[in-house]
Amino acid sequence: MMSSADLTRFSDCGLAEKGKEEEYLRKIQADVASVVDPDKMGTLARIMRALADPTRIKVIAMVKARGRLYECEIVGAYGLAQPTASYHLRLLSDAGILAKRREGKMIAYIPGEGLGWKVAERALEIAKEIG
Repeated sequence: MMSSADLTRFSDCGLAEKGKEEEYLRKIQADVASVVDPDKMGTLARIMRALADPTRIKVIAMVKARGRLYECEIVGAYGLAQPTASYHLRLLSDAGILAKRREGKMIAYIPGEGLGWKVAERALEIAKEIG
């Protein structure tokens, strides 16, 4: 819970009745938990951090449009250095947004099967609505 100093600072703001501050704050925590499972917040935050870059959004859009992509395509299409492309692909893979599939000597990046890809697809849908 909160430290006594934090509780005092909260109490001073006057939102809760005196003596009912902890109950008020537990209600806030329960409200948040009803929207997002606290055990899944870390996973969701990792996915959102991976999405928080224009280059990675382009990569996701490429996979959405083409079904898969190769690192050399990102390097060629966007003029990225190979280490930079690898970095972006690793972040997207670590977040579960993309998965790797070996195709001969090449590694194809394809949509991940879990929550990461679902969030990424929704982000692309929302991007179409931005005016």
